[in-house]
Amino acid sequence: MAERRPLIARRLRPGHWVALDVFAAVALAAGFSLPAVLAPETARVPPFVAVPVIALACLPTAVRRRWPVPVCAAVLVAAVIAPFAGWQEAFVPLAVALHAVALLQARRTAVTALVAALAVTAAGAAIGAPTWTEAASACGFAWLLLGLAWTIGLAVREQRAYAAQAVARSAQAAATAERLRVAREVHDVVAHSMGLISMRAGIANHVAATHPEEAGEALSVIEETSRKALTDLRGLLGLLRDTPEERDAAPRAVDTLRELVAAIPDGHVRVELDVEPGLTLGGATALVVHRLVQESLTNVLRHAGPARCRVTVVTRARREVVVEVVDDGRGGAPRTGGHGLAGLEERVILYGGTFSAGPEPGGGFAVRARLPLPSASGSGSGEDDR
Repeated sequence: MAERRPLIARRLRPGHWVALDVFAAVALAAGFSLPAVLAPETARVPPFVAVPVIALACLPTAVRRRWPVPVCAAVLVAAVIAPFAGWQEAFVPLAVALHAVALLQARRTAVTALVAALAVTAAGAAIGAPTWTEAASACGFAWLLLGLAWTIGLAVREQRAYAAQAVARSAQAAATAERLRVAREVHDVVAHSMGLISMRAGIANHVAATHPEEAGEALSVIEETSRKALTDLRGLLGLLRDTPEERDAAPRAVDTLRELVAAIPDGHVRVELDVEPGLTLGGATALVVHRLVQESLTNVLRHAGPARCRVTVVTRARREVVVEVVDDGRGGAPRTGGHGLAGLEERVILYGGTFSAGPEPGGGFAVRARLPLPSASGSGSGEDDR
Protein backbone atom coordinates (compact mmCIF):
# COMPACT_ATOMS: atom_id res chain seq x y z
CA MET A 1 0.00 0.00 0.00
CA ALA A 2 1.43 3.33 -1.05
CA GLU A 3 2.24 5.79 1.71
CA ARG A 4 -0.13 8.73 1.85
CA ARG A 5 1.58 12.08 1.90
CA PRO A 6 0.02 15.01 3.74
CA LEU A 7 -1.40 17.93 1.79
CA ILE A 8 1.42 20.13 3.07
CA ALA A 9 4.47 17.90 3.44
CA ARG A 10 6.72 20.55 4.96
CA ARG A 11 6.06 22.79 7.88
CA LEU A 12 5.44 26.35 6.71
CA ARG A 13 8.23 28.76 7.54
CA PRO A 14 7.60 32.27 8.94
CA GLY A 15 8.04 33.80 5.49
CA HIS A 16 5.28 31.58 4.12
CA TRP A 17 2.86 32.73 6.79
CA VAL A 18 3.69 36.37 6.08
CA ALA A 19 3.00 35.80 2.39
CA LEU A 20 -0.38 34.27 3.23
CA ASP A 21 -1.21 37.19 5.52
CA VAL A 22 -0.28 39.70 2.81
CA PHE A 23 -2.48 37.90 0.31
CA ALA A 24 -5.39 37.76 2.76
CA ALA A 25 -5.04 41.44 3.67
CA VAL A 26 -5.02 42.56 0.03
CA ALA A 27 -7.94 40.26 -0.77
CA LEU A 28 -9.99 41.66 2.12
CA ALA A 29 -9.21 45.26 1.17
CA ALA A 30 -10.07 44.64 -2.49
CA GLY A 31 -13.19 42.65 -1.68
CA PHE A 32 -14.67 45.37 0.53
CA SER A 33 -13.48 48.29 -1.62
CA LEU A 34 -14.71 47.11 -5.05
CA PRO A 35 -18.44 47.44 -4.29
CA ALA A 36 -17.94 51.01 -3.11
CA VAL A 37 -15.89 51.86 -6.20
CA LEU A 38 -17.96 50.01 -8.80
CA ALA A 39 -21.37 50.99 -7.45
CA PRO A 40 -20.97 54.34 -5.75
CA GLU A 41 -24.65 55.16 -6.14
CA THR A 42 -25.58 52.44 -3.62
CA ALA A 43 -23.05 53.58 -1.01
CA ARG A 44 -24.03 55.84 1.84
CA VAL A 45 -20.81 57.86 1.52
CA PRO A 46 -18.49 58.60 -1.41
CA PRO A 47 -15.80 55.99 -2.23
CA PHE A 48 -12.96 58.36 -1.37
CA VAL A 49 -14.25 58.30 2.22
CA ALA A 50 -14.98 54.58 2.57
CA VAL A 51 -11.94 53.16 0.76
CA PRO A 52 -9.28 54.72 3.06
CA VAL A 53 -11.14 53.40 6.10
CA ILE A 54 -11.31 49.93 4.54
CA ALA A 55 -7.60 50.08 3.70
CA LEU A 56 -6.79 51.19 7.26
CA ALA A 57 -8.70 48.19 8.64
CA CYS A 58 -7.55 45.48 6.23
CA LEU A 59 -4.00 46.20 5.08
CA PRO A 60 -2.32 46.22 8.54
CA THR A 61 -3.37 42.58 9.00
CA ALA A 62 -0.58 41.68 6.56
CA VAL A 63 1.91 42.07 9.45
CA ARG A 64 -0.33 40.85 12.26
CA ARG A 65 2.08 38.05 13.24
CA ARG A 66 4.99 40.45 13.60
CA TRP A 67 3.21 43.22 15.50
CA PRO A 68 -0.10 41.73 16.72
CA VAL A 69 -0.99 44.38 19.32
CA PRO A 70 -0.25 47.50 17.16
CA VAL A 71 -2.10 45.93 14.23
CA CYS A 72 -5.10 45.15 16.43
CA ALA A 73 -5.05 48.74 17.73
CA ALA A 74 -4.98 50.12 14.18
CA VAL A 75 -7.90 47.93 13.14
CA LEU A 76 -9.82 48.98 16.26
CA VAL A 77 -9.37 52.64 15.26
CA ALA A 78 -10.65 51.86 11.77
CA ALA A 79 -13.60 49.97 13.29
CA VAL A 80 -14.50 53.05 15.34
CA ILE A 81 -14.53 55.22 12.18
CA ALA A 82 -16.18 52.62 9.93
CA PRO A 83 -19.84 53.30 10.90
CA PHE A 84 -19.44 56.96 10.04
CA ALA A 85 -17.96 55.96 6.66
CA GLY A 86 -20.93 53.73 5.92
CA TRP A 87 -18.97 50.47 6.27
CA GLN A 88 -20.60 47.82 8.47
CA GLU A 89 -18.18 44.91 7.98
CA ALA A 90 -15.19 46.18 9.96
CA PHE A 91 -15.56 43.23 12.35
CA VAL A 92 -14.11 40.88 9.68
CA PRO A 93 -10.54 42.31 9.61
CA LEU A 94 -10.91 42.91 13.35
CA ALA A 95 -11.46 39.18 13.85
CA VAL A 96 -8.31 38.44 11.81
CA ALA A 97 -6.26 40.83 13.95
CA LEU A 98 -7.82 39.50 17.18
CA HIS A 99 -6.85 35.95 16.25
CA ALA A 100 -3.18 36.96 16.06
CA VAL A 101 -3.33 38.63 19.48
CA ALA A 102 -4.87 35.53 21.08
CA LEU A 103 -2.34 33.30 19.30
CA LEU A 104 0.84 35.22 20.09
CA GLN A 105 0.25 37.33 23.23
CA ALA A 106 -0.30 36.60 26.89
CA ARG A 107 -3.82 35.77 27.99
CA ARG A 108 -4.34 39.07 29.81
CA THR A 109 -3.48 41.02 26.68
CA ALA A 110 -5.70 38.74 24.58
CA VAL A 111 -8.67 39.22 26.94
CA THR A 112 -8.20 43.00 26.89
CA ALA A 113 -8.18 43.00 23.09
CA LEU A 114 -11.31 40.84 22.99
CA VAL A 115 -13.23 43.15 25.34
CA ALA A 116 -12.20 46.19 23.31
CA ALA A 117 -13.20 44.50 20.05
CA LEU A 118 -16.62 43.50 21.41
CA ALA A 119 -17.27 47.01 22.72
CA VAL A 120 -16.25 48.73 19.47
CA THR A 121 -18.33 46.30 17.42
CA ALA A 122 -21.40 46.81 19.60
CA ALA A 123 -21.07 50.59 19.33
CA GLY A 124 -20.63 50.38 15.56
CA ALA A 125 -23.72 48.20 15.19
CA ALA A 126 -25.76 50.61 17.29
CA ILE A 127 -24.62 53.57 15.19
CA GLY A 128 -24.93 51.97 11.76
CA ALA A 129 -28.20 50.01 12.11
CA PRO A 130 -31.53 51.82 11.62
CA THR A 131 -33.33 49.81 14.31
CA TRP A 132 -32.39 48.13 17.57
CA THR A 133 -33.46 44.77 16.20
CA GLU A 134 -31.11 45.04 13.26
CA ALA A 135 -28.39 46.36 15.57
CA ALA A 136 -28.77 43.37 17.89
CA SER A 137 -28.71 40.94 14.97
CA ALA A 138 -25.61 42.54 13.42
CA CYS A 139 -23.88 42.74 16.82
CA GLY A 140 -24.65 39.08 17.58
CA PHE A 141 -23.17 37.87 14.29
CA ALA A 142 -20.08 40.07 14.71
CA TRP A 143 -19.56 38.89 18.29
CA LEU A 144 -19.88 35.27 17.18
CA LEU A 145 -17.16 35.75 14.56
CA LEU A 146 -14.89 37.66 16.96
CA GLY A 147 -15.33 35.06 19.71
CA LEU A 148 -14.64 32.20 17.31
CA ALA A 149 -11.45 33.81 15.97
CA TRP A 150 -10.25 34.63 19.49
CA THR A 151 -11.02 31.14 20.82
CA ILE A 152 -9.24 29.42 17.93
CA GLY A 153 -6.15 31.59 18.42
CA LEU A 154 -6.07 30.92 22.18
CA ALA A 155 -6.64 27.17 21.70
CA VAL A 156 -3.81 26.89 19.17
CA ARG A 157 -1.50 28.85 21.48
CA GLU A 158 -2.23 26.59 24.46
CA GLN A 159 -1.94 23.48 22.31
CA ARG A 160 1.50 24.60 21.14
CA ALA A 161 2.55 25.32 24.72
CA TYR A 162 1.33 21.90 25.84
CA ALA A 163 3.12 20.22 22.94
CA ALA A 164 6.36 22.03 23.83
CA GLN A 165 6.01 20.95 27.47
CA ALA A 166 5.31 17.37 26.37
CA VAL A 167 8.44 17.37 24.21
CA ALA A 168 10.47 18.76 27.12
CA ARG A 169 9.08 16.12 29.50
CA SER A 170 9.76 13.39 26.97
CA ALA A 171 13.33 14.59 26.49
CA GLN A 172 13.85 14.75 30.27
CA ALA A 173 12.41 11.26 30.73
CA ALA A 174 14.64 9.93 27.95
CA ALA A 175 17.69 11.56 29.52
CA THR A 176 16.78 10.13 32.94
CA ALA A 177 16.27 6.66 31.48
CA GLU A 178 19.62 6.88 29.71
CA ARG A 179 21.38 7.95 32.93
CA LEU A 180 19.80 5.03 34.80
CA ARG A 181 20.82 2.63 32.05
CA VAL A 182 24.41 3.84 32.10
CA ALA A 183 24.44 3.75 35.91
CA ARG A 184 23.26 0.13 35.86
CA GLU A 185 25.86 -0.88 33.31
CA VAL A 186 28.70 0.87 35.16
CA HIS A 187 27.64 -0.65 38.46
CA ASP A 188 27.29 -4.15 37.04
CA VAL A 189 30.64 -4.01 35.26
CA VAL A 190 32.70 -2.32 37.96
CA ALA A 191 31.16 -3.69 41.18
CA HIS A 192 31.54 -7.37 40.33
CA SER A 193 35.06 -7.08 38.96
CA MET A 194 36.28 -4.85 41.79
CA GLY A 195 34.72 -7.20 44.36
CA LEU A 196 36.60 -10.16 42.93
CA ILE A 197 39.83 -8.20 42.64
CA SER A 198 39.54 -6.97 46.22
CA MET A 199 38.91 -10.46 47.58
CA ARG A 200 41.69 -12.05 45.56
CA ALA A 201 44.08 -9.29 46.59
CA GLY A 202 43.22 -9.94 50.24
CA ILE A 203 43.92 -13.63 49.79
CA ALA A 204 47.23 -12.90 48.04
CA ASN A 205 48.31 -10.52 50.79
CA HIS A 206 47.38 -13.03 53.48
CA VAL A 207 49.26 -16.00 52.01
CA ALA A 208 52.10 -14.18 50.27
CA ALA A 209 54.68 -15.10 52.93
CA THR A 210 53.57 -18.65 53.67
CA HIS A 211 52.11 -19.89 50.37
CA PRO A 212 53.61 -17.89 47.54
CA GLU A 213 52.15 -20.26 44.93
CA GLU A 214 48.61 -19.41 46.12
CA ALA A 215 49.49 -15.72 46.08
CA GLY A 216 50.70 -16.09 42.50
CA GLU A 217 47.47 -17.84 41.55
CA ALA A 218 45.43 -15.04 43.14
CA LEU A 219 47.44 -12.43 41.25
CA SER A 220 46.82 -14.31 38.01
CA VAL A 221 43.09 -14.23 38.70
CA ILE A 222 43.35 -10.51 39.45
CA GLU A 223 45.10 -9.96 36.13
CA GLU A 224 42.47 -11.93 34.22
CA THR A 225 39.57 -10.23 36.03
CA SER A 226 41.06 -6.81 35.35
CA ARG A 227 41.43 -7.63 31.67
CA LYS A 228 37.80 -8.71 31.46
CA ALA A 229 36.68 -5.61 33.32
CA LEU A 230 38.52 -3.44 30.80
CA THR A 231 36.80 -5.31 27.97
CA ASP A 232 33.40 -4.74 29.57
CA LEU A 233 34.17 -1.06 30.09
CA ARG A 234 35.10 -0.72 26.41
CA GLY A 235 31.77 -2.33 25.55
CA LEU A 236 30.02 0.17 27.81
CA LEU A 237 31.81 3.02 26.07
CA GLY A 238 30.56 1.52 22.82
CA LEU A 239 27.01 1.86 24.14
CA LEU A 240 27.63 5.52 24.92
CA ARG A 241 29.17 6.14 21.49
CA ASP A 242 26.44 4.09 19.80
CA THR A 243 29.06 1.99 18.04
CA PRO A 244 27.50 -1.28 16.85
CA GLU A 245 30.79 -3.18 16.84
CA GLU A 246 31.54 -2.40 20.45
CA ARG A 247 27.91 -2.86 21.51
CA ASP A 248 27.96 -6.39 20.15
CA ALA A 249 30.78 -7.20 22.59
CA ALA A 250 28.28 -7.28 25.51
CA PRO A 251 28.47 -10.56 27.46
CA ARG A 252 26.20 -13.47 26.52
CA ALA A 253 24.62 -15.02 29.61
CA VAL A 254 24.83 -18.78 29.16
CA ASP A 255 28.28 -18.59 27.59
CA THR A 256 29.76 -16.68 30.51
CA LEU A 257 27.95 -17.99 33.59
CA ARG A 258 30.57 -20.67 34.07
CA GLU A 259 33.29 -18.02 33.90
CA LEU A 260 31.51 -16.03 36.60
CA VAL A 261 31.32 -19.09 38.85
CA ALA A 262 34.92 -20.09 38.16
CA ALA A 263 36.14 -16.65 39.24
CA ILE A 264 34.74 -17.06 42.77
CA PRO A 265 37.59 -17.70 45.26
CA ASP A 266 37.81 -21.27 46.50
CA GLY A 267 37.01 -21.84 50.13
CA HIS A 268 35.00 -18.65 50.61
CA VAL A 269 31.81 -19.31 48.68
CA ARG A 270 30.94 -22.61 47.09
CA VAL A 271 28.81 -22.05 44.02
CA GLU A 272 26.76 -24.66 42.19
CA LEU A 273 25.58 -23.79 38.70
CA ASP A 274 22.48 -25.49 37.32
CA VAL A 275 21.67 -24.51 33.72
CA GLU A 276 18.86 -26.21 31.84
CA PRO A 277 20.36 -28.57 29.24
CA GLY A 278 20.07 -27.22 25.74
CA LEU A 279 19.27 -23.69 26.86
CA THR A 280 20.64 -20.92 24.69
CA LEU A 281 19.94 -17.23 25.16
CA GLY A 282 20.92 -14.20 23.16
CA GLY A 283 20.32 -10.52 22.82
CA ALA A 284 18.74 -8.59 25.67
CA THR A 285 17.64 -11.71 27.54
CA ALA A 286 21.19 -13.03 27.70
CA LEU A 287 22.52 -9.73 29.00
CA VAL A 288 19.84 -9.45 31.69
CA VAL A 289 20.50 -13.02 32.91
CA HIS A 290 24.23 -12.38 32.95
CA ARG A 291 23.81 -9.18 34.99
CA LEU A 292 21.43 -10.91 37.40
CA VAL A 293 23.87 -13.70 38.18
CA GLN A 294 26.85 -11.35 38.21
CA GLU A 295 25.38 -8.89 40.70
CA SER A 296 23.90 -11.64 42.87
CA LEU A 297 27.25 -13.42 43.16
CA THR A 298 28.88 -10.10 44.02
CA ASN A 299 26.40 -9.64 46.86
CA VAL A 300 27.04 -13.18 48.08
CA LEU A 301 30.78 -12.49 48.21
CA ARG A 302 30.27 -9.22 50.06
CA HIS A 303 27.49 -10.04 52.49
CA ALA A 304 26.89 -13.76 52.90
CA GLY A 305 30.23 -14.70 54.38
CA PRO A 306 31.40 -18.32 54.00
CA ALA A 307 28.42 -19.94 52.38
CA ARG A 308 27.09 -22.20 49.70
CA CYS A 309 25.27 -20.69 46.77
CA ARG A 310 23.14 -22.26 44.05
CA VAL A 311 22.56 -20.56 40.69
CA THR A 312 19.66 -21.94 38.66
CA VAL A 313 18.70 -20.90 35.13
CA VAL A 314 15.76 -22.80 33.63
CA THR A 315 12.77 -22.17 31.39
CA ARG A 316 9.10 -22.75 32.13
CA ALA A 317 6.54 -23.67 29.49
CA ARG A 318 8.94 -22.26 26.89
CA ARG A 319 7.55 -18.84 27.71
CA GLU A 320 9.87 -17.51 30.37
CA VAL A 321 13.32 -18.03 31.80
CA VAL A 322 13.63 -18.30 35.57
CA VAL A 323 16.81 -17.21 37.32
CA GLU A 324 17.43 -18.00 40.99
CA VAL A 325 20.51 -17.27 43.08
CA VAL A 326 20.06 -18.64 46.60
CA ASP A 327 22.72 -18.78 49.34
CA ASP A 328 22.71 -20.16 52.90
CA GLY A 329 24.83 -17.38 54.37
CA ARG A 330 24.05 -14.83 57.03
CA GLY A 331 20.81 -13.75 55.31
CA GLY A 332 19.13 -11.09 57.42
CA ALA A 333 17.29 -8.04 56.21
CA PRO A 334 17.26 -7.13 52.51
CA ARG A 335 20.57 -5.66 51.47
CA THR A 336 19.85 -1.99 50.90
CA GLY A 337 21.90 1.17 50.62
CA GLY A 338 23.47 0.34 47.27
CA HIS A 339 22.41 0.42 43.68
CA GLY A 340 22.81 -3.27 42.81
CA LEU A 341 19.43 -4.79 43.66
CA ALA A 342 17.59 -1.63 42.62
CA GLY A 343 19.39 -1.70 39.28
CA LEU A 344 18.55 -5.38 38.80
CA GLU A 345 14.88 -4.73 39.50
CA GLU A 346 14.81 -1.82 37.07
CA ARG A 347 16.50 -3.92 34.41
CA VAL A 348 14.11 -6.86 34.84
CA ILE A 349 10.96 -4.70 34.92
CA LEU A 350 12.16 -2.79 31.88
CA TYR A 351 12.39 -6.09 30.03
CA GLY A 352 8.86 -7.06 31.13
CA GLY A 353 9.74 -9.52 33.88
CA THR A 354 9.23 -9.87 37.63
CA PHE A 355 11.88 -9.57 40.35
CA SER A 356 12.12 -10.39 44.04
CA ALA A 357 14.97 -10.37 46.54
CA GLY A 358 15.00 -11.06 50.26
CA PRO A 359 16.03 -13.35 53.13
CA GLU A 360 14.97 -16.99 53.10
CA PRO A 361 12.84 -18.40 55.97
CA GLY A 362 15.50 -20.95 56.91
CA GLY A 363 18.40 -18.51 56.57
CA GLY A 364 20.30 -17.14 53.66
CA PHE A 365 19.29 -14.79 50.89
CA ALA A 366 17.59 -15.33 47.53
CA VAL A 367 17.31 -13.36 44.32
CA ARG A 368 14.66 -14.55 41.88
CA ALA A 369 13.61 -13.20 38.51
CA ARG A 370 11.38 -14.26 35.64
CA LEU A 371 11.92 -12.96 32.13
CA PRO A 372 9.71 -13.49 29.08
CA LEU A 373 11.41 -15.38 26.31
CA PRO A 374 11.41 -13.72 22.89
CA SER A 375 9.72 -15.62 20.07
CA ALA A 376 13.11 -16.15 18.42
CA SER A 377 14.50 -18.14 21.36
CA GLY A 378 15.62 -21.59 20.34
CA SER A 379 17.41 -24.51 21.81
CA GLY A 380 20.93 -25.71 21.35
CA SER A 381 23.45 -27.93 22.96
CA GLY A 382 24.42 -27.58 26.54
CA GLU A 383 25.14 -29.52 29.70
CA ASP A 384 24.20 -29.48 33.33
CA ASP A 385 26.90 -28.10 35.60
CA ARG A 386 26.67 -29.01 39.21
